Amino acid sequence: MRFHHIGVATSNINHTAKKFNLFGYEIVSEEIFDPIQNVYIAFMEKDGSPRVELVAPVNENSPILNTINKNGKIPYHFCYEVDNIVEEVNKLKKLKFILISKIVPAVAFENRHVCFLYNKDAGLIELLKDR
Repeated sequence: MRFHHIGVATSNINHTAKKFNLFGYEIVSEEIFDPIQNVYIAFMEKDGSPRVELVAPVNENSPILNTINKNGKIPYHFCYEVDNIVEEVNKLKKLKFILISKIVPAVAFENRHVCFLYNKDAGLIELLKDR
């Protein structure tokens, strides 16, 4: 597994991006609509620092709203790029990770496959299929 990004839940990408600008981050993508996840996404980068994915709800049916309503605007997942997503899911399930979303194509990653797993000691993890 290779670290890819930290996901940050926000209700407003532009507002949160301005805060990250204070720390030297710059937006490096257009705002992306993901109809499967029902969210808007934008990526931010800073030399020598982890990539940040800002994730905002599209409407009141966006699943990210649960995170925002429960915890506020926070970093909420770590993403790891993997060679074989099915194999890695199976390994993590044996280590008591719970698959909480199906493996689906992700618009923000040129339709490469992603899924989310949860473990009470590790939190929410996103797996991203390598190119």
